[in-house]
Amino acid sequence: MQGDPFWDPVAFSWPLLGIFLAIALVLTIGFVLWLVLQPDEPDHDTTDLVDKATEHDRDRARTVGRRLDADSGRADVSEPELR
Repeated sequence: MQGDPFWDPVAFSWPLLGIFLAIALVLTIGFVLWLVLQPDEPDHDTTDLVDKATEHDRDRARTVGRRLDADSGRADVSEPELR
């Protein structure tokens, strides 16, 4: 089987193996550095966005609750947003 192209389609080469290992090492080091240098939190303050979204969600939940109360007859349906 020695030298048979079926069992050994690419001849072993130390320089080729070294090049592949060097590329793998460089990519690994680059990936680790990229992970280490990632910021833990955003640079800008998102408190206003979170507060606005929370208030919008609460308003929406109140409206849905009032619509359910109006549908079941427990509230007045004359308000425009309940229609």
